[in-house]
Amino acid sequence: MQVSEREQLTTLQQPWLTRRRTVRDIWFWVLVGLLIVFGVEVWFLTRTLFISSIVTSSSMEPTLFKGDRILVRRTRFTPEHLPQRGDIIFFRDPLSLSTWLVKRVIGLPGETVTIFEGRVFINGVPLKETYLNGIYVDYHFSRIPSDAVFVMGDNRKVSDDSRDYGPVPLDLIDGKVVLRYYPLSRLGRVE
Repeated sequence: MQVSEREQLTTLQQPWLTRRRTVRDIWFWVLVGLLIVFGVEVWFLTRTLFISSIVTSSSMEPTLFKGDRILVRRTRFTPEHLPQRGDIIFFRDPLSLSTWLVKRVIGLPGETVTIFEGRVFINGVPLKETYLNGIYVDYHFSRIPSDAVFVMGDNRKVSDDSRDYGPVPLDLIDGKVVLRYYPLSRLGRVE
């Protein structure tokens, strides 16, 4: 029986094709494994170190707009480890405990917050606020408790904040807003 040249060529190519498929299959499974590991890492980071959320109101305009997607660095605040004045925090609504809010820290424990003629005063000293949108009515709060902070939205005319529900207990705060990742035209750190 004679074997044609074509059959000989096909017989010679088969081991090479088999090796090529094996290498391709190995790379496929390596890629699948890397994607799984990467997915688990992202899931772990978003569940333990960071939270992704959507701004649901216009109370933080012009800093954050309704529909902005933000990244929150989870931080446990205590009387020994407080947020800083001006930080934008992510916390549970003190009245309902079922919704999450985003507001700016204005007053710290032990301070007195007064709003007079559209300006915020902390212990009688005017607070410099370059992020505001509009003016707001007068208000006075005596002394912030040692385990809470006074928060307000940047769009004070429409913001429900500590003027309505009082200082926010530290144990309701889940973290600090660090990044806006959507819309892409305004991607960047939140100051």
